[in-house]
Amino acid sequence: MRRFAVVAVALAVAAAAFASPQEKVPYLTPEQAVAKMTYPPAFDVTIFAAEPKIGQPIAFTFDPKGRLWVVENFNYRTRGSHTGDQATLVSILEDTDGDGRFDDKKVFTDKLTFTSGIAVGHGGVWVGSPPNFSFIPDADGDDRPDGPPQPLLDGWGINDRHETLNSFSWGPDGWLYGCHGVFTQSNVGKPGAPEAERQKLNAGIWRYHPTRKRFEVFASGLSNPWGLDFDDRGQMFATACVIPHLFHVSQGGYYHRQGGQHYNKYVYDDIKTIRDHNHKSAHGGARFYLADAFPAEYRNRLFMCNIHQHQVLTDVMERKGSGFVGKHGDDFLSANDLQWVGFSVEIGPEGGVYILDWHDQDICGKVVQHADTGRVYRILPKDAKKIARPNLPALSDAELVALQTHPNDWYVRQARTLLHQRAASGKLDPSISGKLKALFEAQTDPGRRLRALWAWRLAGGLDPAALLAHEDEYVRAWAIQFLCEDGTPAADVLEKLASLAKADPSAVVRLYLASALQRIEPEKRWGIVDGLVARAEDVGDPNLPLMYWYALEPLVPLDKDRALKLMVASKIPLLRQFVVRRIAGETGLAGRGPAEWTKTIRKVAPAFSVTAAGDGENDVQFLPVFRNRPAVKTHPAGKDKPCVLKGELDVPAGGKPRLRVKVSHHPHADWRLIVRADGKDLLDKIIGAASVVDEWADLEIDLSAFAGKRVKLELENRANDWNNEWAYWNEVRLVGD
Repeated sequence: MRRFAVVAVALAVAAAAFASPQEKVPYLTPEQAVAKMTYPPAFDVTIFAAEPKIGQPIAFTFDPKGRLWVVENFNYRTRGSHTGDQATLVSILEDTDGDGRFDDKKVFTDKLTFTSGIAVGHGGVWVGSPPNFSFIPDADGDDRPDGPPQPLLDGWGINDRHETLNSFSWGPDGWLYGCHGVFTQSNVGKPGAPEAERQKLNAGIWRYHPTRKRFEVFASGLSNPWGLDFDDRGQMFATACVIPHLFHVSQGGYYHRQGGQHYNKYVYDDIKTIRDHNHKSAHGGARFYLADAFPAEYRNRLFMCNIHQHQVLTDVMERKGSGFVGKHGDDFLSANDLQWVGFSVEIGPEGGVYILDWHDQDICGKVVQHADTGRVYRILPKDAKKIARPNLPALSDAELVALQTHPNDWYVRQARTLLHQRAASGKLDPSISGKLKALFEAQTDPGRRLRALWAWRLAGGLDPAALLAHEDEYVRAWAIQFLCEDGTPAADVLEKLASLAKADPSAVVRLYLASALQRIEPEKRWGIVDGLVARAEDVGDPNLPLMYWYALEPLVPLDKDRALKLMVASKIPLLRQFVVRRIAGETGLAGRGPAEWTKTIRKVAPAFSVTAAGDGENDVQFLPVFRNRPAVKTHPAGKDKPCVLKGELDVPAGGKPRLRVKVSHHPHADWRLIVRADGKDLLDKIIGAASVVDEWADLEIDLSAFAGKRVKLELENRANDWNNEWAYWNEVRLVGD
């Protein structure tokens, strides 16, 4: 508590400094910030919380009483450093009169160090504080910990303070899900677990089961995801930075990575973005609007923040095969404030959209320019009705069942988690399973039917096998996931799944079969795989060919003869190609060298070859999309040994000849570009966030001195401080007027 007096004084002093003319970016008070925002006229934005009453907010969530829990991470210093003292707070903010501003604050705990994720449920609070993922019990709900944090998992890395465990979210299946970034290395297991019982993670989605105490990597890849959510069919979507911003995520999938290689070297290819439009690179937060306060056209839209554009955006999901296309909805809110750093979104019990704003001049967080700032804004229609403050823990089991059809999914999710908690603790009325079964059978709306199904599963008594013939494709799909959750489906279930693989008309069902296969012992997969790979209609699906491969790949070395027969019978060319590669033992980087490097660089620099590149992860690699452009990534061979692009060009005699170079940099670092012609240095420039205004440096180097001559050109990707020295090349070519 001592911190608040210090923070208040510091902010009073800092406010004057923020207005200093020396500042490149003006500091706006919370009221000034709201006044500068632009958004649809039918809405209001209120300051739910702001400095000095909160500071450094890095994560937030609601509890079943409608109160907002905020993690105030005062440990954060830079992307590479933090303090080691207990300086992080978990605070409870309550808006008792419903005016969109909190008026009561409690500090739940101030005994944490650098916490990046939070969830409430199952009698306590779940926090991510690397190296630990912990549970803080509060069984009596008095808003005071029953004891110190209980580490459930350790081994979480903190190489990059932006890319450790974050975005905790209860899934419809009762698991707690979270994100993890690409440049932090984690090796997760129960405290004291040996290496063999740990799971490596450096990019992807993970999950933890609150009652089974089980951890899993759910999907691999992405960049620095800081937002995931589930639509009303239980489909997961994640937002990302630097790479394209939107992904439909399935269990067991491998997705486009910002950098590095998948741990499984036989993946060969990964699933790409679903977006059909471009935004600037950095996105954070993800919540589907499944509430009832906004106009109807906003329901099912995904709300997210764009940090570089300083906006709240929406996307609309359109079904395509087993997956979706993400279409742009609108630029819902523009902050018009260069210090606005929105990166998390929540939906409240009144149907409001809540935006967490870290608020700092350095939007990439390399340093904290303005310590102890931070805001939470609420967006709500002007004509929205006030609600009675909820208190779901006080409701009966039957009342929680009734909430499964509430038009605001906030109530549905909170009630489902409470039903799960009561069932796990043996306190649920035995009649509730029957009530949920009746609710499931009575629903004609697919979303409400699934809500009843998920709650029924968590309450107990559901027989998923009985639903494999249900008319709703998503019910069949979820039945498959439930049946294979533990990886040991009975023999008769395996037979039914094989029949679905051969004959089910739904691409969604086949997607769930491909996911489920990865949980089943390899030798028991063959019958189901046989049916899936014969489905010629799946050749062009955005997910299925690769998801089939991820399920099939471990089978190939087990029985090469059977794999070859399957390959011949397969109707999917990609699988035939990959089976041959797997039998040959080929990995994604086998046999690469100068010849392959040159072939790759010529995708963007047709007249050039490459010498002295790095190897492995630092090889010359083509990226279909990096910051919304195709790019070739290179890396120096050593701290003092640059990667060099070499070429000879005939410079025309007239027309102001120039060499056009479009390049970018790793989000966390910079590199040195040297352009040399016939041994003469024409350019020596640092390519990084400080020098590149809009993600890509668009450079033109005057070659007039070499007009009418053949010139030898060298472009060096040279180390600067030997920290993530990757260069990204989009274009290198000769131009003239």
